[in-house]
Amino acid sequence: MAEQKCEVCRKPAKQFCSSCREVFYCSRDCQKQDWKTHKAKCKPFVIKTHPVYGRYMVASRDIRAGEVILKEPHLVIGPKQRSAPVCLGCHKSVTGSYICKGCNFPVCAPSCEISKYHKAECQVLARATGKIRIDNMSAAHPAYECILPLRCILLKESDPKKWEEIRNMQDHVEDIKNTELHNVIQRNTVEFLKHYLKFDGVDSEEVYRVCGILMTNSFELKHHGTKVRGLYAQSAMMAHDCIPNTKHTFETDSTMILRATRVIPKGSAITSTYTNTLWNTLQRRKQIKVAKFFLCNCRRCSDATELGTHLSTLVCSQCGGDVVSTKPLDMDASWACTKCNQSILGRTVFWGNQQLYKELRGFDSSTARPLEQFLEHYQKALHPRHWFFMEAKFAIVKMFGNHPNYRYRDLSREQVEKKVSYCRELLELADVIDPGLSLFRGTLLFELQAALVALAKILLSNEIITKEKTQDYMSEAVTLLHEASEILKHEPEMESGGLDAKLKALSDELDL
Repeated sequence: MAEQKCEVCRKPAKQFCSSCREVFYCSRDCQKQDWKTHKAKCKPFVIKTHPVYGRYMVASRDIRAGEVILKEPHLVIGPKQRSAPVCLGCHKSVTGSYICKGCNFPVCAPSCEISKYHKAECQVLARATGKIRIDNMSAAHPAYECILPLRCILLKESDPKKWEEIRNMQDHVEDIKNTELHNVIQRNTVEFLKHYLKFDGVDSEEVYRVCGILMTNSFELKHHGTKVRGLYAQSAMMAHDCIPNTKHTFETDSTMILRATRVIPKGSAITSTYTNTLWNTLQRRKQIKVAKFFLCNCRRCSDATELGTHLSTLVCSQCGGDVVSTKPLDMDASWACTKCNQSILGRTVFWGNQQLYKELRGFDSSTARPLEQFLEHYQKALHPRHWFFMEAKFAIVKMFGNHPNYRYRDLSREQVEKKVSYCRELLELADVIDPGLSLFRGTLLFELQAALVALAKILLSNEIITKEKTQDYMSEAVTLLHEASEILKHEPEMESGGLDAKLKALSDELDL
């Protein structure tokens, strides 16, 4: 190993930063002297390379639950691939009342015409063969599909270092060419830029590759209230896991903050999830395959019962036993009952999964009745902990006590008890699939504490329990609220007094 030099005085050094292990010092004094400079660069992870998954982040030391692993500004940010019109200066929704004089795209005001996001691209968009007309402000418009790829490419001249970081990202171009997205990218981005806008900054293959990089690596975030996409150089290297050990939030300037949701031991991969943790294996693996072009083989996906959660398990029509996949990592494998061995074709299960998913997504979000009917109707076909039941129960949890049609003061004892029961059931699930300081757990803890207070008030007012007994409910609620607050305090909507406002509104609602 080559002799290391002190970061401060360049003398031979053997001590190193215990956090990142990337810089060396000859003495404690030199390390203290360099800390102000090094602090911003110091990270508790290293980048390693896997022969199949490519580059990924590994903890270089034990990382505490709740610890900030990384704060990272975006490389580039802009509209999603399918986006309704947004201001190209600030990404807010637009009404169409003001049009950029240069490119004819709707923006908020004159100041957005010269925004740092829009100024360079405006000159390219202005070259359109015919004037671009965007009239419907609520429907997705294909012209927006070229914006983010164009912003990436323009960095080639304005910020070569960022451009090089983007070019080094994985693109999955060959995989994309075999999907229905190929023609969409070719028509709405490549041909639009090269032929309609006469853009010659890069060749067609490079434009296509940038689209692949964005599909593979971008994160969705809210910027000024609108959903957009952003690229983050280091965060893009996180490995996927269906039980992730991190969560991320975004500051108002779209800086990403990555936090550990539980202890990450030294040498362990730092993971995020590319899908919804509440979905079952069939849906998660399908989504990852379509969006990221690989099939997950994590321990959750590999277990027919999903680590005992039964999010995929069906009920046998013959004996009432559990029906699970015979080969969880083979989406075409048959499913069989663990009691009587009755078998179901894998494609039949997949088809049923898709139909029930559509049914659940089609319900009126202002009433709980369709969700309750769904739970009643399929109880002989789905395991009590099946994903669809958990989705329905989570929707009811969020509806009761929060929706104007279901204020706490209007809920019956039965409804509040149902919310308490569902919260406890979902928390048991969260402890397996999204444990620690996850948003899922934090949300459930917050909802459970409110429901316990509401239930105590109902029981006390009906003389079912004594004042002394209410203290048991209140004591548990306080404990839950403390834990929920610790988890949720970093969420964007909870910062800057948001959590206090939510607690006050809840207190007013419960007359506390």
